[in-house]
Amino acid sequence: MIIPAYNAEEFLERAVRSALAQTHRDLEVIVVDDGSADATSGVALRIAEEDRRVRALRNGENSGVSASRNRAIALASGEWIALLDADDTWLPQRLEALLAAANGADVVCDDLLFINESRTGTTAVDYWSLCGWVGLRRRRPYWLTLAEFIRYDLGLLKPIMRRDFLTAHEMWYDTNLRVTEDYYLYFRILAAGARWRQLPDGYYLYLRHANSLTLSPDAVVRQHLVSSMAILSDPAVNADRNVTSALRRHHRQSRASIAKQQIFELVRRRDFLALGQVLRENPDYAFLVLWKIAWHMYMRMVRRVQNPRRPVPARMPERSLGVTTAGSPTPAQRSVTGEEPAAKRDPRVR
Repeated sequence: MIIPAYNAEEFLERAVRSALAQTHRDLEVIVVDDGSADATSGVALRIAEEDRRVRALRNGENSGVSASRNRAIALASGEWIALLDADDTWLPQRLEALLAAANGADVVCDDLLFINESRTGTTAVDYWSLCGWVGLRRRRPYWLTLAEFIRYDLGLLKPIMRRDFLTAHEMWYDTNLRVTEDYYLYFRILAAGARWRQLPDGYYLYLRHANSLTLSPDAVVRQHLVSSMAILSDPAVNADRNVTSALRRHHRQSRASIAKQQIFELVRRRDFLALGQVLRENPDYAFLVLWKIAWHMYMRMVRRVQNPRRPVPARMPERSLGVTTAGSPTPAQRSVTGEEPAAKRDPRVR
């Protein structure tokens, strides 16, 4: 299991403890401190001294999450590469559930469950589903296609991947990308023919807090705009109409997001002279904004019909979470961050 960390002293121990608390106990955790200025490295080293399944590395300078993950992948020797961000956690059964569904798959993944940090620093009890929020609803495990991956914009997912597949196809994170690096690695993996098994249940807890990148999406959207255009120029990609159609829709959504943000900001500032100039220079912006609003209204209607509650409730086995009616966590939930004794290092999962 790979955990890149940068100035993550507040969250890192919780993330690592959730990995060590897995019901499938044969694993190795590789923590890569990406030149942090806080005590992140010290936290990793302390846990590594307590549990020999943990290996703590440190980059000499801040190199980015892609370089950190590539370094850990190169050092891993297990059958599977698993991903965990330093401010997230796994439910205890996650690795066991993913490996149980791995037969015939090159990639195995579950849903991603969002939890929100309040202003007081505590986290909400309610969990909500990424796949449900984007409209991808399945009740049974299924094979995810490249077109579906693009259409539903599933770059936030955190799958486990066969190391042999990554090695055979020379799959590495693009170090030129500081954001969207996961999305474009997954894209290339699926384009290379990987069989991706997707589970409907969720075991990965994604913490949204004040410093979360997804709370400031401008850089993400702009990177998608550049990268999707580059992919659209690839003749191999254009051979598949479903993939091309999904990519063009994704590119259009990125352009519409940027246009909406720019136009709404000018309207908010009542700078109608600048707004007129922007629309004259980009006459299609008006259409893109209308298209973006219409798309959001459509998705909102779909969510409300399928789930009267908002946000979309997560699907997960009760034994994984076990929240009481009073909203307090049960022992199973607390075990996500609880300490576990040392165990044998895994030959399979890194």
